[in-house]
Amino acid sequence: MAQTAHLMTVLGVVFLVSAETGSYAAAGAVSAAYALSYALASPQIGRLVDRYGQHPVLARTAVANAVGRAGFLAAAWTGAPIWALFALSALSGATTPSLGSLVRARWSYLLRDSPLLHAAVSFQSVLDELIFVIGPVVVSVLATAVDPSAGLVLALILAPAGSAALAAQRRTEPPVAEPARSEPPVSELPVSEPPKSEPRRRVGRRRSRSVLALPGFPALVLTLIAVGTAESTVELGTVAFCQAHGAKADSGWILAVLAVGSALAGFRYGSRPRTGPPRRHLRVAVVLFAASTGPFIGAPGVWLLPAAAFALGLTLAPMMIAAFAIVHELVPRERLTEGLTWLSTAMGLGVAAGSATAGKVVDALGTRAAFTAAGICGLAAVAVVVGGLRTAVCARPLERR
Repeated sequence: MAQTAHLMTVLGVVFLVSAETGSYAAAGAVSAAYALSYALASPQIGRLVDRYGQHPVLARTAVANAVGRAGFLAAAWTGAPIWALFALSALSGATTPSLGSLVRARWSYLLRDSPLLHAAVSFQSVLDELIFVIGPVVVSVLATAVDPSAGLVLALILAPAGSAALAAQRRTEPPVAEPARSEPPVSELPVSEPPKSEPRRRVGRRRSRSVLALPGFPALVLTLIAVGTAESTVELGTVAFCQAHGAKADSGWILAVLAVGSALAGFRYGSRPRTGPPRRHLRVAVVLFAASTGPFIGAPGVWLLPAAAFALGLTLAPMMIAAFAIVHELVPRERLTEGLTWLSTAMGLGVAAGSATAGKVVDALGTRAAFTAAGICGLAAVAVVVGGLRTAVCARPLERR
């Protein structure tokens, strides 16, 4: 529920603010404030979860998130200045946890070192894609048939309810993992007098490195930032393209077709045993993703967009499944939630960048230019994933579990 609310918010803000201001640039910027704050805050929430557990963190963020969402709606309804919409949109994003990462951490805890983990993570990615189906359709229908703010009202209900429901599942919650020790505690060392020529060494827990310092991890993050930018640019461009052709309500169904393609690919990919390194799978998926942005650029009308969206969607779930598999191989267990959250953060940063720039491109140059920008971002993702992941060390670090 909460993940659906998150996706509904990104598109719902565009519908509401564009209806209030008549500007896609303003709508994209306010939506970007939500997506950017979500992206920046998610790793910090993940770090808190690794330290204190999911239940106490979710209980607090649910309350703060409800306040932020209610405040944003109140500001929009009362004609508050644009800076207030920016601030409240950012507050809503900063208090939204990455529930997909938290659920994946639970799967990792329940199925660690089991061959079923690949199937479970794949299944979770399929569920994410089903959420991508539900979110755009629901928010588009509500915004066009009921009221531009109706989707955000529903998101206000779903977000805290989803967080509370997950927090209540205590039996599947991973325990707080102890960080690895560089040396045994002093109490476990043999009692002996150190040589006088050597100073007594300080012992204790080694500070955990940031997951961003792991070889290949920055390239993985940059790849998903580029992919997220391209995807959000395609989504906003699709909404504007449909409106320009007198079919704005169709945009939600077209984006749902994209998610259906991704879900089907996820079922197929997850039902088969994984063969070969996930880095290779990720490279292939990113190349196909970039190629699939081409039909949007040359689309003569709305009728072609569903086929183009379906083709693009076929690349998404395999791409994300491979990326999460790389995280499971790279990141120590006591930092797993943070590592998984960084992938959601990367996509969120991409969504924020796409939302902020695509609206301006649409207003200034039109939808075809926006689709072209998405294609360029796809090519950038190819360049990063082909060159950057060569340094990835897909073996357990010394401080690994």
